[in-house]
Amino acid sequence: MNQAPPRRTQVYLLMLLFFGPLLAAGLLYFVFPQWLPQARTNYGELIDPARPAPADLKLVGVDGTQVGVDALRTRWTYLYLGADQCDRACADKLYQFRQIRTRLNDKQSRVQRVYLAPDASALVALQQQLGAQHPDLKFYAAADGSPRLADFLHAAGTAAGAPQVIYLFDPHGNWLMDYPADAESSGVFGDIKMLLANSQIDG
Repeated sequence: MNQAPPRRTQVYLLMLLFFGPLLAAGLLYFVFPQWLPQARTNYGELIDPARPAPADLKLVGVDGTQVGVDALRTRWTYLYLGADQCDRACADKLYQFRQIRTRLNDKQSRVQRVYLAPDASALVALQQQLGAQHPDLKFYAAADGSPRLADFLHAAGTAAGAPQVIYLFDPHGNWLMDYPADAESSGVFGDIKMLLANSQIDG
């Protein structure tokens, strides 16, 4: 015939039930911190705090029209820091981010892609080269006398390492995140999907 455990044993079992998780958490935090899960959930390099694009920024488009920093506002913006010609690596990266945007389905209108050329004289040739495959891609270069966005990104990224290739701006025109040349589509897509779902920023 089974006997009920003594009252003291019941008390010990209850204490273990309630305090065991606390003890395990304490061991993880103080004794085995390497076992703790990483807090980071974003794939790209997060800019903390986010850095606003220069307020006096002026960009020039393919037709010569000047636009201000508003060109990087109202929508989430993937900015590709390109050369005066788009080589194979450039073409692959533009295709990758085109597909990422396409996968957003009905939310893709909230995201735009911008090709930032080093000089306005390259814009027409770049559009002729890339426009058919990337009709949604916007082409800009720094206007004469304007702060150069590429210089701003390079200077701000010096402390963190080499400049990246793709820069993500939020709809307020803040530089929020960047990605290296070998960024994987799944990670980038996960970032923008989470931002669009959870952000309170319009865009």
